[in-house]
Amino acid sequence: MSDPCAKPRYSDMSSNPVAHDGSGAAGPHVGPALGSVEIFLARQPLLDRQGGLVAYELLFRGDRTDRAEISSDFQASSTVVHHTLAGIGIETVLGKVQGYLNVDREFLLSNLIELLSPRQIVLEILETVSPTPDVLARMVELRTRGFRLALDDFVGFGPGVESLLERVDIVKIDLLRVPVESLPVMVARLHRWPVTLLAEKVESPAQFRLARDLGFELFQGYYFARPELLTARQHPNPEKVHLLRLLALIMADSDILALEAEFRRHPMLAFNLLRMVNSAALGLRTRIDSLRHALVLFGRRSLQNWMQLALYSNTGSGGGSTPLLQMAAVRGKLMESLMQAETQADQPDLDAAFLTGILSLLEALFEMPQETVLENLYVSEEVRLALLERGGRLGRLLALAELLERDDPKALRYQLLAMPHLSVSSLLQMQIDAFAWANAVEIDFSR
Repeated sequence: MSDPCAKPRYSDMSSNPVAHDGSGAAGPHVGPALGSVEIFLARQPLLDRQGGLVAYELLFRGDRTDRAEISSDFQASSTVVHHTLAGIGIETVLGKVQGYLNVDREFLLSNLIELLSPRQIVLEILETVSPTPDVLARMVELRTRGFRLALDDFVGFGPGVESLLERVDIVKIDLLRVPVESLPVMVARLHRWPVTLLAEKVESPAQFRLARDLGFELFQGYYFARPELLTARQHPNPEKVHLLRLLALIMADSDILALEAEFRRHPMLAFNLLRMVNSAALGLRTRIDSLRHALVLFGRRSLQNWMQLALYSNTGSGGGSTPLLQMAAVRGKLMESLMQAETQADQPDLDAAFLTGILSLLEALFEMPQETVLENLYVSEEVRLALLERGGRLGRLLALAELLERDDPKALRYQLLAMPHLSVSSLLQMQIDAFAWANAVEIDFSR
């Protein structure tokens, strides 16, 4: 839809250095260019008992570069440290939360740890690390220096495990490898040590409830994006319905009076709109005298993008980072960048890509089938095909964005075969830019 009075889109108006210049050309990248780096990055979210985002596990996997591949845990961890510190910037990847980093024996004993901040990084000791005297002494030293240590992939009490449990802060239990009937006994025995229990491979709300009821404090997995769909007798959160109704009005190109009337019905939304228009990101110095004036100044395209993200900011535990907001923001920005790399992509194509990424998690947000949610929105057939079937050009880009969220480099390489214009290093740079933009969005919505 056209809007001759539209201001630059919300993503253009962030003070973040990845903002566009309004011409459709990408702005400068965050940090030094990654050049010929050939690595895949996956961020796996860690959540608390209320569903708030508290950390990411950082997983880097090497691609073929001059026939050399990352072939050991030490090389993989070294790659993470080098590129997040020197090439990317750890704050860009993590935002306001901590990062969990896999370490093997060699990395644990190396001086590379000197490059890490105990405030930002939790060292995740792989299950392959044996509790030798030098390892145990190193663990004590690192904890004295402020590092928190996690024991990865705990599946039982083998030889020497107790000496490790005495020296760690967090124990990660793989729910796929431990029988459900064995979990209560295992958890009860682990309570002998002052450790935080983290359930990993949590892929459904039912698994989350089970682990939470057993006393787990942290949870890793994508259960929050795989909802239990509502039955016909249930109703979604009314606040979310109001937001969706307003978004539908915007996408239907309703006039300014209809939009103003809807905002008047929801004072908190109106307040947030005024705060957003007055934010430093917009660079406005105009005194606003009405809601209608604020809507005109903000612009229809910016309003649409803001409302899409506001849907997700309304989830979670009130005040903390919400994983759906982060994931939706990253998907939208990444898909926009991926579309920009396509030949003959114009501004409507970029807008459609951004929209598809943002809307791709509405099923989880509303706990309703995606098709049911889309009945209330005016989206193009191309966007609908992408969201429901992962079909068409937008569907291909969405599938790639979803693969990047998982630790599956083999599937990623296969997907990239259909995109010869896209290198692994350029894909990583787009990902990093999307992280930076999503972190800026999180700051705006968390106030």
